[in-house]
Amino acid sequence: MAGQWGLPKTCVCGDPNSVDHTMTYKKGGFVCIRHDEVRDLTASMLREVCRDVTTEPTLLPLNGEHVQYRTANTTNEARVDVSARGFWTRGQRAFMDIRIFDPIAACYQRIPLEAAHQKNEREKIRSYGDRIRNVDHGSFTPLVFTTSGGMGPKAKCFYSRLADVMAEKKHQPRSHVVAWMRCRLSFSLLRSALLCLRGTRYSAPTTIDLDGLNYQATVVESGILV
Repeated sequence: MAGQWGLPKTCVCGDPNSVDHTMTYKKGGFVCIRHDEVRDLTASMLREVCRDVTTEPTLLPLNGEHVQYRTANTTNEARVDVSARGFWTRGQRAFMDIRIFDPIAACYQRIPLEAAHQKNEREKIRSYGDRIRNVDHGSFTPLVFTTSGGMGPKAKCFYSRLADVMAEKKHQPRSHVVAWMRCRLSFSLLRSALLCLRGTRYSAPTTIDLDGLNYQATVVESGILV
């Protein structure tokens, strides 16, 4: 596929290039862009129907509270991707955190896709669920996607609820809102997938030791007139 699309056979990191590698390699920031696109799109839709919508809200610090899982995020700087007030329950703050995973990565090849979704959901819940419930007194929903646009069970439930509320507020048929929402999410992930696949990544630039640099000799050697 790399040859058919004119992709380089070797990544800038030196590893063989492949679709799997480009979807998960973090150099160039494309994986972060993919994540942030879904975050910002979700926040913009929530602002249509909820109050106090925030991206990357910081969680309340722990003050001696015990969290259930060892893998829980207990740092004072812990944050999730989106929060909104009144989404599930009137007045209560709902917190959402997004994860986009590559279903053809080596770690998922031996398990069914549904199990891969559930595995990623459990990891997010173990990281944030108990803390948000007991310290922030809110609800937590992991929004898990595949790089090709599939959703985990809890994400499906979340966006179904969001479609219900948007359809009611906008006085639009629910089927139209669902179709529009699916298109927006699918195109967001598709754009990001193409960026990961075809975007240009560069090797790290060579650093210059300025401590021992002879500035005059460097200028003369470069031939630059100043």
